[in-house]
Amino acid sequence: MTRQHHENVVSNLDIGIRFYESDVTTSGYVPFHWHSSLELVCVLAGRLTFQFDGRAHVIRANHFAVVSSGVIHDVTNTPNRSLVLQIPLGFIEQYVSHPERLNFSTMGLEDTPAYREVVTTFKRLNQINHERRRGYLLDTGITVLTLLKILVLNFTDSDDPLTESSSHLKSIVIYINEHYREKLSVKAVAHQFGYNASYLSRLFKAQTGVTLGHYVYLIRLNNLYRDLLDTEIPVDTLMDRHGLTNRRTAREMFQEMYGALPKQIRLRYRRKRE
Repeated sequence: MTRQHHENVVSNLDIGIRFYESDVTTSGYVPFHWHSSLELVCVLAGRLTFQFDGRAHVIRANHFAVVSSGVIHDVTNTPNRSLVLQIPLGFIEQYVSHPERLNFSTMGLEDTPAYREVVTTFKRLNQINHERRRGYLLDTGITVLTLLKILVLNFTDSDDPLTESSSHLKSIVIYINEHYREKLSVKAVAHQFGYNASYLSRLFKAQTGVTLGHYVYLIRLNNLYRDLLDTEIPVDTLMDRHGLTNRRTAREMFQEMYGALPKQIRLRYRRKRE
């Protein structure tokens, strides 16, 4: 997972978009990454927390998140059921000039008619794809365009377009994701990219919403979690492998992140497989 920083959307519908219903039964974390597409997630049950634009966006049932193309974001989840729609820029540019500059925001707009209409349209799109009646791709295309129109007209600011200012930060994220096992300090990462350590700390926190040190820990814990499920290697050995040398801190953060201690997570997973 840590190498999948930039995700190209592979459409699963013939009109060139990706849409699906996600049903996740465990808590989890997806590290910082970005898409060459517009990503929308509507939560039906449970909770997702997206971190981007320097703050946490907590999305609960009957609410949605919209992540602009190229925006660095991570996702923390509780067990949830959600609808996911990813619209490639090539699809959008048939109707909107420079879709890569669209800067979407829903802050303070959750109680507006337009916001509720997005949620309703999302659910209608899901119903269309569940029923798959004759002409459903036509209905899907019409519904996606309706959704896109509502979003562009109500949740973008033409006076505040996106820029490529985050390109350096993307390089830093890639570096952290690939070197997280090492003794990564803010000073070491700053030196690698020619930054002052204090400046890098402020930059990272301002653009991601978390400190660089905390993000390193999130990456380590995420990879520990995956190895707990995929291997039989002892927990302490896995902690060493993923740079988690402070056992107490690692266990406390792991429990906060996944709702249980590492050995408990492994035991639960084994029981489900039996």
